[in-house]
Amino acid sequence: MLKTALRLLVAVAVSGACLYYATRGTDWASVGRLVASADPLWVGAVAIISLVCHGLRAQRWRILLRPVIAAPYGPALSATLVGFAATMVLPLRLGEIVRPALFARRVGIPLTPAIASIVVERLLDMLLVVGCFVVVTLSYESLASYRPMALGLGAVAAMLLGSLYLLARQRRRADALLDRAAGRLGPRAERLVRSIVSGVLDGARGLGDGRTFALVLLLSGVLWGLIVQTYLFSFVAMRIDVPLLAASLATVVVVAAFVFLPQAPGFVGTWQAACVLALGLFGVPQDQAVGYSLLTWLIQMVVNVGSGAIAAAFQDLSVRQLVSTSEDAPLGTARGG
Repeated sequence: MLKTALRLLVAVAVSGACLYYATRGTDWASVGRLVASADPLWVGAVAIISLVCHGLRAQRWRILLRPVIAAPYGPALSATLVGFAATMVLPLRLGEIVRPALFARRVGIPLTPAIASIVVERLLDMLLVVGCFVVVTLSYESLASYRPMALGLGAVAAMLLGSLYLLARQRRRADALLDRAAGRLGPRAERLVRSIVSGVLDGARGLGDGRTFALVLLLSGVLWGLIVQTYLFSFVAMRIDVPLLAASLATVVVVAAFVFLPQAPGFVGTWQAACVLALGLFGVPQDQAVGYSLLTWLIQMVVNVGSGAIAAAFQDLSVRQLVSTSEDAPLGTARGG
């Protein structure tokens, strides 16, 4: 209980600090006018693309789970919608575990491979974000100072992706390497390393097939291309004068980095700070940046919570049941900040 309270205190403190950084000295009347003047057609396009992204995530997840189960699309989509809604409203990242837990319960598979597949998804997403970082530093000269860091991270990401593919294809050899490496650790560390690495390898089994690997990469590329497009369309909706592609890529990268921080539910504060920091790289005035952060945050809140609530209603799920589902799942690390 004390540990949970401390985590919650740290999360709230981080969100509060980020919110102060993003909004200090803001003219809220100006921000309100900017948000209210956003073009509703472009805002609607952002909402629709965000829903399509959930559909693509569900399909990618099904492909990753093929070695475990030929999962129907409906349960995968429903669990994805409810899981993302739970992430927006539950504290301490409890929503992270709701998605695999609901899906495992619905289709009747063990929870471990469902969780492992989510870990692999997160790795793929991280690699694509690094790719966005590389592209933006190469395409926008004022960010050239970040280019060595981006290229270094890109090289590491490529090696990780290649290693994941090779280990998935050579599972016996991967297990032998794990045995040798983990055997040199202490008993507690050995159990932890074996659990994490074996889980990731279990979730990556589908990547051992070349066609599956290519399809997952293709879907991931399309998914993140659409995510970048939501930021780009939001710039257009608010008529913010920036180099659209470079600013959208930069915002994706910074937001992705900030949402990994411990934080209050709904990415409050961290989302706003990330947008203000990213737009500051392009000389966008603070009021405009804050307005942009609020618009993009509101769209994601409405889309994620709204679609998740509808999916939960069809399954007759309550918030109490979602919290219970996340707390019952044996993955304490997924709930940390």
